[in-house]
Amino acid sequence: MPERDVASWNTVISCVVKDGMYERAFELFHRMLAVESFRVDYFTLSSLVISCARCFATKEGTAIHAYALKIGYGANLSVKNALIEFYAKCGCVEDVETLFNRMHVRDVYTWTEMIDAYMGFGNVDSALEIFSKMPDRNCVTYNALLAGFCQNGEGFRALRWFCRMVEEGMEISDFTLTSVLHACGLVKDSKSSEQIHAFVLKIKSGTNNHIKAALLDMCTRCGRMEDAERIFHHSPLERSSSIMLTTMICGYARNSEPDKAIPLICQWLHEVHDDVVDEVAIASILGVCADLGFRKLGEQFYCRALKCSLLRDIGVGNAVISMYSKCGDMEEANKVFDKMPAHDIVSWNSLLAGYNVNRQGGKALEVWKKMQRGKIQPDTVTCVLIISAYRHTNSNLIEHCKDFFRSMKPVYNIEPNSDHYACLVGVLGNWGLLEEAEELIENIPFEETASVWRALLDSCGIHKNAIIGTRAAKKILSMEPQDPSTYILKSNLYSASGRWNCSELVREEMKERRFRKFPGRSWVINQDEVHSFFARDKSHPESKDIYSVIDILFMECLRAGYKPDTSFVLHDVEEHQKVNFLLCHSAKLAVSFGLITTRVGKPVRVVKNIHMCGDCHTFLKYVTVVTKREIHVRDASGFHCFADGECSCRDNW
Repeated sequence: MPERDVASWNTVISCVVKDGMYERAFELFHRMLAVESFRVDYFTLSSLVISCARCFATKEGTAIHAYALKIGYGANLSVKNALIEFYAKCGCVEDVETLFNRMHVRDVYTWTEMIDAYMGFGNVDSALEIFSKMPDRNCVTYNALLAGFCQNGEGFRALRWFCRMVEEGMEISDFTLTSVLHACGLVKDSKSSEQIHAFVLKIKSGTNNHIKAALLDMCTRCGRMEDAERIFHHSPLERSSSIMLTTMICGYARNSEPDKAIPLICQWLHEVHDDVVDEVAIASILGVCADLGFRKLGEQFYCRALKCSLLRDIGVGNAVISMYSKCGDMEEANKVFDKMPAHDIVSWNSLLAGYNVNRQGGKALEVWKKMQRGKIQPDTVTCVLIISAYRHTNSNLIEHCKDFFRSMKPVYNIEPNSDHYACLVGVLGNWGLLEEAEELIENIPFEETASVWRALLDSCGIHKNAIIGTRAAKKILSMEPQDPSTYILKSNLYSASGRWNCSELVREEMKERRFRKFPGRSWVINQDEVHSFFARDKSHPESKDIYSVIDILFMECLRAGYKPDTSFVLHDVEEHQKVNFLLCHSAKLAVSFGLITTRVGKPVRVVKNIHMCGDCHTFLKYVTVVTKREIHVRDASGFHCFADGECSCRDNW
C-alpha cells in the first residue's frame, strides 16, 4: 500500500491475531511504532493484549498495559476488557479484581469477562455473585456461566441453570447446546442425557457438525454406546471428518473398547487430509494412544504433527509428553519437553503426572524444584500432583509433604480443596498413618466430600485395616447413596461379608436404574493389533494355548510359594471354584498371551482399565521368578514393573 493509516495497521494486526500468528502481531506493532509521528489507538492495544493472553506472553502483556497507561488509553473500556482477559490467563484473581473495581464504565462484555475469569480460577461462587449483580444479561452471559460450570465439573448446576435459561426465554445457541451436552456427560446420567438429546432434536439443531460431535461425546460418557454408534454411522458425509472421528475414537477409549478404537485411529491416520488436521484433533488422538498404551501408533501421530508443523502448539507438545509418559518412557517425555519452544503450566503438570504414573516420586519432586527455581507459579492441579508425588518416594517424606500442603495458601494463594485433601489422605494412608489420615478428614475446614473417604478406604485396603475401612465405607454410602460407584461398593461389601442375597438385590437395583459397571478388561498390543481380555474370556482364537500357559504357570508358582487369595472372588461359589475364578482374571489371561507372543528379552506389556486385584499382583510377582521375564502392567493406579519377584509399587497401590 502506498499509504497506510492506523485502520490499515489495525486490520492486519487483528487478522494475524485471529489466525494465531502472535509473534507476527508483535512484529507488526514494532514496525508500526517505528513510523515517525504514527500513533497507535485503543483497537491496536486491545488486539495486542488479547494476543498476549492467548500465547501466555506475561512480560509483553504487562509492558503493553504500561504503554497504554503512558499514552492515555489506560481507562479505555475496550483496552480494559482485553486486560481482564489477559490477567485472567496470565495473572492472579487479585489482578483481575483490582482492574474490575477501578473501572468506572462497564458493559455486558466486562461482566461476562469477569464471570469467565472467576470460573477460570475455580471461584464458582464469585462468578455467580457477579452474575447476580449484572444490570443486563443476555444469552452470551448465560453461556459463559454454563461453560464455567462445566469447566469446574459442576454438571448438575449447569443443567439447573440451563432449565432456568429456557424458562426465561433466552436465545438457545449452538454454544449453549454444546455446553449443556457437556454437562450431561459430566453427570453421566443416562435418563438426563436422553431428555437433553430429545430437546436438541426437537429444536432441529442436530444437523450441525459440532452439535453432532457433542451429542456423540455425551452418549459415550453416559454409557450409551449403541446410540453413539448410531449417530456416527448415520452421518456418512461427516464420518471421515476429523471432529466426528476424533470424538468416536475418544468415546471407545473412554469405555475401554480398544479393539474398536484402534481401527478408527488407523482410518483417521490414512483418510484425514493434512489440510483439515488441527491441533485439537492431534492432541486428542495422542491422548487416546496414551490411554491405550499404543506407543507405535502414538509416534506416527507425533510424526504427523511434525509434518503439519503443529508442534509449535503447546497443547500438542503436552499431549506428546503424556503419550510417552503413559507408555512408560519418561526419557523420551523429557526430551520432548526440552525441545518445546515454550511451556505453559500444563506442560509442567504433564511432566509431573508422568513421573507419578511411573511411580518416580523423587524425580517429580526434582521437577517441582526446577519450577521453583524458574519461579513458575503452580495451579491447583500442580499442587495435587506434588502432593501425590510423596506417595512414590523411596523414603518417607511425609513431613515435607505436610509443609508443602500448609504453604499452599500463604505462599501460592491456592486454597486447598477436596482433591488436595484426598491426595494428602492418600499419602498418609500409603505410609500407614491411617489414624492420622482419618483425623485429618474430620478436621477439614469445609464439608468433606466422598473422595477423601474413598482415599482412606483405598489405604485401608492396602494395609488390611477393616475397622477404619468400615467407617470410611459407611461415610461414602451415606454421602453418595445414589452414585453408581456407591452401589458397586455396597454390593462388594455385602459379597465380602457373605451376604450374597443382599449383594444380588443391589445389583438388580443397579440394572433397574440403568447404572453401568465397567467390567475389568486387560489388553496386549502385538503386531499393531489389540488383543483384549475379560475375566473368564474364551473368545480369543488362541484361548486354548493361553489357558494351557495359565495352568503351567499356576503349578510352577505354587511350587515357588504362591498361595491363591480367594478373598478377591466376590461370588457365591465353592472354594475350589474360587481358585478357578482367580486364574481366569483378565490380567492373568493378558500376561499369559503376552508371554507367548513377546520376544524373549523384551518385557511383557499389559494395560488394565481398573485396579489390579491383590491376587493377580502376587501371582505376577511369582511369574517373573519362574519365567525370568519382566512384566509391565499399567492399571488405574499407574505402572507395576514386575521383575525377580518384586514390584516397583512396593505393594502399595
